[in-house]
Amino acid sequence: MTNTQEEMVVEYYAIPSPDEVLNYIHNNEISYTPALLSDPNKSDLYQTSTAQMLSFGVYLADMAYAVSFVQTGTALPYFELTESMGKSMNLFPPEIQNIGERLMNNMNDLDSINALYDELYLMVIANLHDNGRFGEYALISAGGIVEALYLGLNSNGSKIKEDGFRMRVWDQKMILEQLNEMSNKYLNEMQKKAVLNDLQILFSAFKDYSETSNEVATAKSREDGAVILGAPQTKAAPPKNIDKIHSAVNTLRAKWVKE
Repeated sequence: MTNTQEEMVVEYYAIPSPDEVLNYIHNNEISYTPALLSDPNKSDLYQTSTAQMLSFGVYLADMAYAVSFVQTGTALPYFELTESMGKSMNLFPPEIQNIGERLMNNMNDLDSINALYDELYLMVIANLHDNGRFGEYALISAGGIVEALYLGLNSNGSKIKEDGFRMRVWDQKMILEQLNEMSNKYLNEMQKKAVLNDLQILFSAFKDYSETSNEVATAKSREDGAVILGAPQTKAAPPKNIDKIHSAVNTLRAKWVKE
């Protein structure tokens, strides 16, 4: 044994899934608004690997949105698309097969559909983690978070003027901070120039909001780095309007998603 001891540092990130972000924000208070969903038939318009990773995150969020409203027929094309994209981009092992077929066999079983979504998402993230592909994880997370915010803020019945709803949107600040950290560390220079530059409008909107309010986020980080949504508050503060955040989300989403 030498005098020099090597310390192995294991990188770990745990950004909530689009499903978790979306369900936390809307808290069963919005109405299903299918016109907001991206078009799964336009997946071939995303030509670069960066655009494909962002779109994969968007499709995961759209899938979660459809599933949360028990719209399994709408969810099916997203399940099939993420399966084919996941295989072509080597996002999950080949043993994950026939996701669309498995969904069809469980169309009336919401628990099974939710379990299938969780299986797909966790398999992707585990594969990226295990292989140190944190840049791709950051890109998928960016697409998923932006789409989840977009759906939560723009759906019919969105209670954007109510304090509780705005507080839950504000809680995404910690997730964005972790996303920013991971992106700065693992994206290549071309990706940083494209994606991080795009995200600045959203980072800035959250920063401006925090500087003009006494907001206390209810999201917290565990010691392992995972962000926990809905942690107890230490004090309460009346949220102010989130119009700038709303506008930034819509602008960013319009730039990333092909209509």
